[in-house]
Amino acid sequence: MKKISAVIVILLILIITSALIGCVDMSFLGMSDGVEDLTFSPIENQGRRDILIDEDGEWQTIYSTQEIDTVPLKAETETQAADSDTTMEVEEDKEEISRETRLKFLAAGDNIIHMTMIEDAKERAENGGFNFRDMYKHIEDDIKAADIAFINVETPIAGDEFPYTGYPNFNTPKENGIAIVDIGFDIINIANNHMLDKWERGYINHINFWENQDVLLLGGFKDEEDFETVRIYNRNGISIAFLTYTYGTNGMFLPAESKMVIPWLNAEVMERQIKAARSQADLLMVSVHWGDEDKFSANATQRNLVQMMVNNGVDVVIGHHPHVLQETLWIDRPDGGRTLTAYSLGNFISAQLYGKNMIGAMLSFDIVKAEDEKVRIENAEIVPVMTHMNENRRELQVYNFKDYTEELAKQHYCAINDPVFSYDYIMNLIKDTVLPEFLSNFYGGYIE
Repeated sequence: MKKISAVIVILLILIITSALIGCVDMSFLGMSDGVEDLTFSPIENQGRRDILIDEDGEWQTIYSTQEIDTVPLKAETETQAADSDTTMEVEEDKEEISRETRLKFLAAGDNIIHMTMIEDAKERAENGGFNFRDMYKHIEDDIKAADIAFINVETPIAGDEFPYTGYPNFNTPKENGIAIVDIGFDIINIANNHMLDKWERGYINHINFWENQDVLLLGGFKDEEDFETVRIYNRNGISIAFLTYTYGTNGMFLPAESKMVIPWLNAEVMERQIKAARSQADLLMVSVHWGDEDKFSANATQRNLVQMMVNNGVDVVIGHHPHVLQETLWIDRPDGGRTLTAYSLGNFISAQLYGKNMIGAMLSFDIVKAEDEKVRIENAEIVPVMTHMNENRRELQVYNFKDYTEELAKQHYCAINDPVFSYDYIMNLIKDTVLPEFLSNFYGGYIE
């Protein structure tokens, strides 16, 4: 009997050890290695809790990942105190930092891959395929410096069963998506007017691609239950609920028999989901694809929807689609809080033809959770970004605008194609569109 017991123990140890390195299917023990379990990397201390909303606005947790011990917070302190008073100040600073959790959040605008960019990426690849990574090399450090980075992926990755295409019906090589993940983006939104560019099959492929990356996907829904599931992102003890919507899909629709869902911009549905999601996380962010293309001001629909979101306690609104910058502002809420609203962040990268489309922005802010569990947003900033391309619409690069130069502007494709384009034109566009309070770190101070 003792020998049999020893054998059983040894077998159990072998099975569990093998499972940990991925060699044995543990489904019979209730374990799974499905895509959902691979969505987040425990090294990054990320987790997910999805909330299913029913028609009455009631909710239940249907998916959760256990959060591991928090990653030590980064804090800058003096390396050596000059005297005892300084030492005391440093210790007090450390004690103060230990009482709160602080995360840097960064939201980028539209990632649009035109045909000339696909050709450019193919020419840059040394061993076949596509090299998109090089296009982001000047901005990569900014993305990786954030604890959480969000981007709107405008053009679908519909798979190689379709030809790679640019405007008006896009299909982007998967190498672009891989590059986006590699440079540090954690949250991917695909709810926009191009999500059906390759019809239902392309939509399915797009979702499947992103669900197999180490990111949280927003905006792709395989059925009604999936659509009524709020994505909640957990990091270092802070939870963020995300909702996302689009005004349309360029006149393309799913087949009548399809179970898949497009997250239409519907005020009634939005308000119901916002009310249900609001109490389930520390913060609620809503991404919306809306507005008029090439217009620097928000329209009445945008402003009305923002007011509804403000009234219902949304913390951050991230807007896309106009392909130019629109206003960012704080709006006071009835509950005493404030809603940070970016009506449009413009393009993150694209090969559009005019200077106004070359300048976009990233919205940066700190999420701070105090010892009393209250969460606040601090240090909201607009970080202008610039897409550069040469006279042949090649050598695409995206820059933090503080690193962009007058000399580069003179070599830009738009210097030939767009009669109003210049470095000063872009500077003035930023000044005219972005409120000074959101540019306090731009060149080390306010733009006068």
